[in-house]
Amino acid sequence: MILALLLGCATPIWGVWMFTLDVTPTTGDECSTTVTHNFAGAHEPEAATEESPWVEESTSSQSASVFFGRVEESGAGLVLLVGTEIYPGKNNEDGSSEFSWKGSESGTYDKTHASGYAYAQAYDDQYSETVKGTFNNEVFTGTLSQSLASFDKWDESDTWSNEAAMTIGENGVIPSSSYLVLTDGMGNEQPVTNTRGAYDCDSAGCTLSVESACAYSYDLTGQLTDLEDDDRWARDAAQPAGI
Repeated sequence: MILALLLGCATPIWGVWMFTLDVTPTTGDECSTTVTHNFAGAHEPEAATEESPWVEESTSSQSASVFFGRVEESGAGLVLLVGTEIYPGKNNEDGSSEFSWKGSESGTYDKTHASGYAYAQAYDDQYSETVKGTFNNEVFTGTLSQSLASFDKWDESDTWSNEAAMTIGENGVIPSSSYLVLTDGMGNEQPVTNTRGAYDCDSAGCTLSVESACAYSYDLTGQLTDLEDDDRWARDAAQPAGI
């Protein structure tokens, strides 16, 4: 999806554009994760604080990617076509143009046992890609922004019967050990599990939710070409980033 870009201005310029996308990684903390739960005394693992005699550093960069895109009028708005991908767009009041697409997927899974055991999982994933910038005669200047967000939630009975344990086992399905720990009397962190015979959570059921989000932005420039709309060969012509 990364090759989806272009912008329109107050006076849109229709035609085939050659775009250059600077894919050099941006700096800073672009991702975040939030964990919410009701496991008694549990917490997320502490970051390692022990000093090491080793110091490691690395850098990387990539050459830009180049591709063709076409801007067309679509009703009262705009549309950007890049390869086989479509990005609906609009002109903004500040003179910039904006093309974007948002994709999503969500679902649930539930499992119950007649003896009282219950398990439920839900997920919601979101992805968006936006090209925003201005056309100035035959030159385009703007950015390509991407964002990814995911939300996962689990609910499980804190205790369950011997009958249900024949399938579930002594430890539950909820993935608490992947996100939470308990600190023992020696100061060591131990992964948290939902055990059948103990009250591990602060209520009748155990809950865990994990929300993650990442956002990136890259510089995008364009140059209007003399290619015609019927030059179909230009649709898939491109140079990938890097080698």
